[in-house]
Amino acid sequence: MTPISNRIELQERHHQIFIEQAPTAIAMLDKNMVYLAVSKRWLKDYKLDEQDVIGRSHYDVFPEIGDDWKKNHQDCLKGAINICDEAPFKRADGSIQWIYWDVRPWYNLDSEIGGLLMHTGDITEQKEKELEKKRFETILSDCSEVARIGTWEINTHTNEIIWSDMVYEIHDVSNDFKPSLDSLLEFIEEEVKRGFLEKCMLDLLEKGKEMNEEFEIRTPKGNLKFIKAIGKIEYVEGLVTRVFGIVQDITQIKESERELNKAYNELDAIFSSSSIAVISTDKDGVINRFNSGAEHLLGYSAKEMIGIKKPEIYLFEEELNVFKKDMQLEFKGDSNDADFNYRNEKIFNTRQWTFKRKNGSTFPGLKSLTAIQDKDGLNDGFIAVVTDISKIKEVKDELRKKNELLNFAEQITMMGNWKWNVITNDVKWSNNLYSIFDFDSEQSELNYDTYFSFVHPEDKEMVTQHVETAIKIKKFENLVHRIMLKDGTVKTIKLMSEIFTNNIGEVIELFGTCQDITESKKAEDRLLEAKEELRKKNDLLNFAEQISMMSNWKWDTVADKVQWSENFYTILELDEAITDLNFNSYYRFVHPEDIGIVDNHFEQVNKNKIWERFTHRIITTSGKVKTILLLGKVFTNEKDEIIEMIGTCQDITESKKAENKLIEAKQELEIFTKKLSLQNQQLADFTHITSHNLRAPVANLNSLLEIYSYAEDEEERTDIFNKFSSVIDHLSSTLNTLIEALKAKVGDANEQKEQIEFNEVLENTVQMLSGAILKSKAVINSDFSKLSSISYNKIYMESIFLNLIGNAIKYRAEDRIPHIQIKTEIRNGKNIITFKDNGLGIDLDKHGHKLFGLNKVFHRHPDAKGVGLYLTKTQIESMGGTITATSEVNVGTTFTINFN
Repeated sequence: MTPISNRIELQERHHQIFIEQAPTAIAMLDKNMVYLAVSKRWLKDYKLDEQDVIGRSHYDVFPEIGDDWKKNHQDCLKGAINICDEAPFKRADGSIQWIYWDVRPWYNLDSEIGGLLMHTGDITEQKEKELEKKRFETILSDCSEVARIGTWEINTHTNEIIWSDMVYEIHDVSNDFKPSLDSLLEFIEEEVKRGFLEKCMLDLLEKGKEMNEEFEIRTPKGNLKFIKAIGKIEYVEGLVTRVFGIVQDITQIKESERELNKAYNELDAIFSSSSIAVISTDKDGVINRFNSGAEHLLGYSAKEMIGIKKPEIYLFEEELNVFKKDMQLEFKGDSNDADFNYRNEKIFNTRQWTFKRKNGSTFPGLKSLTAIQDKDGLNDGFIAVVTDISKIKEVKDELRKKNELLNFAEQITMMGNWKWNVITNDVKWSNNLYSIFDFDSEQSELNYDTYFSFVHPEDKEMVTQHVETAIKIKKFENLVHRIMLKDGTVKTIKLMSEIFTNNIGEVIELFGTCQDITESKKAEDRLLEAKEELRKKNDLLNFAEQISMMSNWKWDTVADKVQWSENFYTILELDEAITDLNFNSYYRFVHPEDIGIVDNHFEQVNKNKIWERFTHRIITTSGKVKTILLLGKVFTNEKDEIIEMIGTCQDITESKKAENKLIEAKQELEIFTKKLSLQNQQLADFTHITSHNLRAPVANLNSLLEIYSYAEDEEERTDIFNKFSSVIDHLSSTLNTLIEALKAKVGDANEQKEQIEFNEVLENTVQMLSGAILKSKAVINSDFSKLSSISYNKIYMESIFLNLIGNAIKYRAEDRIPHIQIKTEIRNGKNIITFKDNGLGIDLDKHGHKLFGLNKVFHRHPDAKGVGLYLTKTQIESMGGTITATSEVNVGTTFTINFN
């Protein structure tokens, strides 16, 4: 071993001894994070007294160390110094140890990093005290906030009044407000109370009399508040050193006292009321209190009842037995306690009872019964509050009938109603709305998301925007959208709603209707299809969604009295002032031809006691004939005799008219089909006409040939030959034009479709026009990336490319090189191709109406015939497409072809 290594080893040993005996927590580690030495304080701080850590990895000793700390250690091994004043160290056992540290590298004699020195300290105890102090201060602050208590103090040297934040808040002023005795008096409205506050403050400051008083103040914001002010003086050697106190906002306490007094007065008023009966009994069931309301409802005097009678005198035994049985089931359950007595239970029960008056008559009453118990929890009697609900029961019965009418109306119109509380997100549906959505009616917890989950995915964004806008502007416009049921069925619904706000203008509730308009929507779609088949003849059918004309009626068959809703009068076009109605009031409007149907219907109702839906015609007051749909329900007495009928009436005249219009549309479609067949026949006739028209030039040629054979000299033959050439050229031009036009009109080009690559067609066209392209130096650019091929008639496609590119070169501008751009795309599901050039352009205002006409030319060019665009348009339309053009003179022209 060399002297140098001995010296190094000795040095490291000295370091280890120094670290082991250091009074603080220090550890020395090598570059592999293996312990070389640790102080006793280190072992104590980290509860490692019984472990030998020398030679062990730091991360084995502390497996809870995370990757972030390990990264810091690696940075220190590269020369960094890591210092932290405090940090939580979550130990493996789940406890939190607060520590500080100083981690830095140590160097050997060769000035190389040999490892790390860690100096740490356990500050858990002082950290916990610090956190405990903060928690205490937070609790104190929260208590002050909850109790609304603030502090105040007067500077004895400057007489300045100092408030805490809460005092400013109580007085509804900002923190830059400068309080003074005069400004405090301004918060008191009444002169007398203002003087009392001034006296209290003077007594406190001059006489040292402590203040503990309540005051009523009016803040700058107009709020009326009650405050409690406490003031004290602190003396040192007989001298005033401090004037201080607290202010508490006791407004809520005062309001609670007022509410309590109000409740007491209301309770006293209830007991003294003549419309509500209050009866109490002692533990033996004997009546000991019988108020004037009980006297009024039951006909007994308090003198007759108190201390003498029990409630059995005005109750029915059957109902008493049911009540006792219910109480035993509720409180005893399956218990076998032989000593069980329901009267010793904390009974609170509200139910409907039938009460007997002293005169023998009865009435329905709602009784709330509450047990009175002594301090030991034993029965000390009962107190009952009874209300006569005869009128309420009548209203409920009437309401039930109204609801049935509403259900009828909703069934006829495929409509339901709903209510949405925007604040609580609670939603309620009517029964028919569950049917529209095919949703379980027992699902009671409804919210907005319940409805929104049914909205068609493609309509969700539209619905969201509509609802948000409605809430923002506080007006709900009618909304039509689709829904998708759980089984995948798609329906179309129409929503109508009213928006309700609170007193500050915030939206709190929406109430409205939802109508299933799927069938009417389908009918509308079918009508649109019929219009398309009839080549979009406008106003052939005027079909729109019909909103049902609904009304309700009630017929007392015993007294022959009839009641109509307002819209029934509207349907009949009758004055609403006529209120003395009977069956004949309706019967006189029945169409004479339908009287037999109506008579038969009512005979069946009287016989079977069941109302079947039926329709018939009526003649209104103005003479209009309408068709109505009637639904109803029959009510009978205990003898099965009809005593009343209720129901609804719907004006379905417009839907009947729509049905008749659909029939007319079908008939017109059949007429159109016949017309189309006739046009086909006319095309065939046109072929014969064309053939006939060609005979004249052919005959002319034959005549010339004959004259030519008789010519006597060469000059005459040359003149005749020139005529031959002129006739043949004209014949060829006419024949070719007619052949192409007839092919487009008569031939079925769709039967010759094949898959065509646009690039291939363009290459062929460029070859055919190579001479013209070279001569004109034309530049042709193409972009077929979005649509590279199409199923089409190849001859037509090549003709289209040849005509449009040829025209672009033929009608080029003399002062610039032709640039032709061809591009395909798919726009709104349509296959589109455009041909754009920078040529002479066309004055569309002047020539647009004849742009595609036969033999129409717009430029002085020796080769212009007016055939190319006509032929192109004919070919495109025969394949079911369209061609349009946009142009600007001396700028260029763009032709757009829609292949669909």
